[in-house]
Amino acid sequence: MATFLVTPRMNPALRARVERAVSHKARAKHHAAGLGMASPFASREGFRPAKLLPLLALVVIAGLFAAMVFHERRELEAERTALLGELDALRPGLPAGHEGLVADTERLLVEAAADGETVEIIDPALRAAGALDATLRRPALYLRAPAAELRDARGVDDAARGSIKDAFLVCLMYPPASTSERDLLAKVRGVYFAGAKVDDETANVRRLAELRVGLAVLAPAFESSVRTAQDRNVLKRLRKDLQKAPVDLAKKAAAAELLLAVADTKAGARVMLYDLAAKKPLLRVLRRHEELTLSSLGSSHRDELEACSLAVAVRRAVTP
Repeated sequence: MATFLVTPRMNPALRARVERAVSHKARAKHHAAGLGMASPFASREGFRPAKLLPLLALVVIAGLFAAMVFHERRELEAERTALLGELDALRPGLPAGHEGLVADTERLLVEAAADGETVEIIDPALRAAGALDATLRRPALYLRAPAAELRDARGVDDAARGSIKDAFLVCLMYPPASTSERDLLAKVRGVYFAGAKVDDETANVRRLAELRVGLAVLAPAFESSVRTAQDRNVLKRLRKDLQKAPVDLAKKAAAAELLLAVADTKAGARVMLYDLAAKKPLLRVLRRHEELTLSSLGSSHRDELEACSLAVAVRRAVTP
């Protein structure tokens, strides 16, 4: 800064000391030079817009990220709302009391498969002419599995998925003329027991798996999974589970009045017919199929022939 304390005629060194004494800028430059610096920290440069580019880039990136998160959240909520709407649309038609049916049948199956002596039960009403056939035409659930698989809920679930409408069920409802190889073969040969023809002939009977799998997607636990999902991939997986579930068949199965179950043991087959509506057993017997002497053709259908023979033995236990 200019000062009247110095004149052009003064010694340069003296003039510099005077200027430093009265000017902080001159003093700062002097000290900076002594430290080998080109300029003091306090010096200011002119404003350059380029310096804001990194900050602007961060702002843009943050904005894009926020927009992406908002879009993803909006899509997630839209998919959740749509899936919950589909669940609500599927529930009408379920019979009253269906909520406890899975647990009830599970308990009955575990009890039927438990080790111990089978106490035989045959409801006297079944012995009347035509009574067994009339009972078997009522809406029912069916399962056949080794008793060892029916020890707990998980075992029942696995067994139910593997159980089909087999020769035992068909022959119990539509028995062969006799247990001769010829009559048994005529009943089972060429029949695809898991197929549509058998399903049509036994339409009043639904597989237990249809009930369990179909009702699982309509249960509170499934809805809770939909409501709490925080990832669209999770919702997509839940949607696939819903689409694959046999909900229409589950509704028919949920209207079942009977549970027909066969638990195979080394001692024979434990056959149970339970009235779900009246909450009482109608039939509980332990039976084996007849010893069959089979031809080579019959041997190729041994499992089906033995199952059909077992069904005849059960019918004879009710109506000798």
